[in-house]
Amino acid sequence: MNKVLGRLPATITRPATPKFARPLVLCPELFTMISHLSLLVGYLVSLGWEVCALDLHAAPRGVPPGLAGLVELAGEAITALDREVVALGHGVGGLVALHLTARPDVAAGVALAPALPGFRSPLCLSLRNRLVARLGGALRPPAGRTLFELVADADQFQRETIIRALRPAPGGVGREVARGALTAPPASGKPRLIVCGDSDIFAPLDRVRGLAAATGAELATLPGRGHWLIGGRSLERAVNTTQRFLVKALGRELLLLYPEDPPDPEPDAQA
Repeated sequence: MNKVLGRLPATITRPATPKFARPLVLCPELFTMISHLSLLVGYLVSLGWEVCALDLHAAPRGVPPGLAGLVELAGEAITALDREVVALGHGVGGLVALHLTARPDVAAGVALAPALPGFRSPLCLSLRNRLVARLGGALRPPAGRTLFELVADADQFQRETIIRALRPAPGGVGREVARGALTAPPASGKPRLIVCGDSDIFAPLDRVRGLAAATGAELATLPGRGHWLIGGRSLERAVNTTQRFLVKALGRELLLLYPEDPPDPEPDAQA
């Protein structure tokens, strides 16, 4: 189901048999859109999650540039849902998800291969994008070897579709990524998880460890995996790691518990 939540386009997908009491709100990586999350959405729904995927980078005019604007937009969407949620994001969307745990209506945050404060990611560092970052324009998606590294963990038959659907990134967030100006969200007391591959050039493991320590997040590492944790050979392990963490961290309040059948009536003593 397509909706507009706050000021963002969104897609809400519900499972045939819900198993969890809180929906997952998904925030995408730079250069990607809702369609890039389709395999992740489908797998989560098959496990019983209700999923709301946000077109986070379809920012309307008047939104503050940079990360603060994305957090604001995602927060408006969550307010429109009017439910307590779990925030889950990829790349820059992962950093947004960690920030969202400061909200009272977000029970937990999960970041898949998050953007890293203070790290000049190769995702945005082409010569053209370095120039554009200074001028405030939109950043072009990666090309060449950088593009290969981005989609390496995707299924081969999907890579062409993924690449064709990449789009320019909003300049404000792109400038923050290019300059390493993103800020780490302070510890919130809410459960936080960071999942990363140990072969990810956009989120190097040593840097990710620092982010996990700074934000009070649990860290899970996937051996031999790169950046594209939202599909392909990394998807199942990333999702299963996330689900185990959430069930353990939130327990009974996350599980959708149905009322038990009423006991059979006592037999009539005079019968």
